[in-house]
Amino acid sequence: MASSGGKVPVVPLETFRQLITDVLYDIKSYKLPHACKRLGIQDSVGPDDATEAHASKRTYISSRIADYDREALVELARKVLDEHPSDALADAFAEVTQHGQHRVSQLVRRDVLKVLNRVDFLFGDLPVIDSLEEVFTAEHLRVGDSMWVDNASVGAQVLQHYVRNPDWSHEEMLIECGALTCSQVRFFALLEKLVHPMTRRDDEQAELAAAISDALKRDGFTLKQTSVESQYPIFSVLRAHAGVAGTMKNLIFASTGEKPELVFRDALNNDVEITKHADKVLVYDQPLPNSGMLLWSDLRDWYAKILGVEGVQGAKLLYTRLRNSVTGAQSPGEFAIFHGYYDRYSKALGDKLPALVPQVYLHYDPYTRRARGDEKFLVRQRMDFLLMLERGVRIVIEIDGSHHYAVKESGGLERYIASPRLYAEMAAEDRRLRLMGYEVYRFGGHEFLDVDIENWKVGPVARQRVADFFDRLLAKHEI
Repeated sequence: MASSGGKVPVVPLETFRQLITDVLYDIKSYKLPHACKRLGIQDSVGPDDATEAHASKRTYISSRIADYDREALVELARKVLDEHPSDALADAFAEVTQHGQHRVSQLVRRDVLKVLNRVDFLFGDLPVIDSLEEVFTAEHLRVGDSMWVDNASVGAQVLQHYVRNPDWSHEEMLIECGALTCSQVRFFALLEKLVHPMTRRDDEQAELAAAISDALKRDGFTLKQTSVESQYPIFSVLRAHAGVAGTMKNLIFASTGEKPELVFRDALNNDVEITKHADKVLVYDQPLPNSGMLLWSDLRDWYAKILGVEGVQGAKLLYTRLRNSVTGAQSPGEFAIFHGYYDRYSKALGDKLPALVPQVYLHYDPYTRRARGDEKFLVRQRMDFLLMLERGVRIVIEIDGSHHYAVKESGGLERYIASPRLYAEMAAEDRRLRLMGYEVYRFGGHEFLDVDIENWKVGPVARQRVADFFDRLLAKHEI
């Protein structure tokens, strides 16, 4: 049984190294040297490598990665998992990357398990063993070590003491299954399953989610709604300070001209219809996947379906449409950001590429500037770029030209005077967005001096600046 408190430790690097070796061990010995070369473990395959691998596959692998540091092991694990799926290695990979810094203690895990004792049926109408196997794996339940004399598996003990002769509470049963010591990935998967609409719905779902979230907050986590499936809320565990609450209803983007005129065709369901200038924007109204991430492939397939074309042609047409939106803004910085992102990551990430969405109406005022006059409710309505990542993470990227913080000098001269009012408005709007959960990143127009606006060519300084930013941003969010 687990100790009474403290943080659940991240997987040690030696264990991580061993898991990689275990996965590669299943490769045939005569194929192993070439697999290692493909994975970057060795530069070439020598004439004696097959013999060495045949003598001991485990030694062959472990000797070649013995001096790998954390960064090298993580990158190797990423490559291995792309070719050889493994639950154990995937768990470890998530533990040292996604969950490496922010951990839930055993104390809080115990608090959460006590909360579960309040419900009558832990998994609702779902089969208990099937549900546990989904979270903890069938192998763990069938083989797991046991303190009982008859050496029965954990699964057999659950059947005896929880299903047939229920003398274990929910808490005791989950502790025996490893809820206090399992990976954070599996612990969170357990909680998300318990409040999934397949398990419970309506008030029971909302009340349990709130109680679990209240227990998690001591370690800086929360359980909140991040998407919808068949009009039922889907909850995810995430950092308490991260992500935007609620679900996306309409994404109005790729503006190429006049502001669209909108009406609510059905205000109760948030059904929006564009009555004028509909050709100047795109409106994506499809539900996001459970992850909450909007991928380029999602936009591509949606656009191809609208146009009635194949996916490849749809991708080309969508890229052209987005590019026209960007070039229409006549901003060297926006073009450098757009071109640099898709040029650098399209092939590398493929269908896993998050969509970088340009010219997004993040806020909307139904009146035009002319109709409003001096009265202004929204500082800005349209944002330069938006990324929608997993678990409600939404990232706004803005490129600030002179008009963001200065006013043009009178007299027709192409000179600007700093405006404290404009700067204050921009700072206040950034605060508001961040407090809503958005990440906001700004570039100054002066950072893109080597972008040729007439010929739309990006120079090496701007190209490297964009690459450095997105490399760090995507690494921060484990993409």
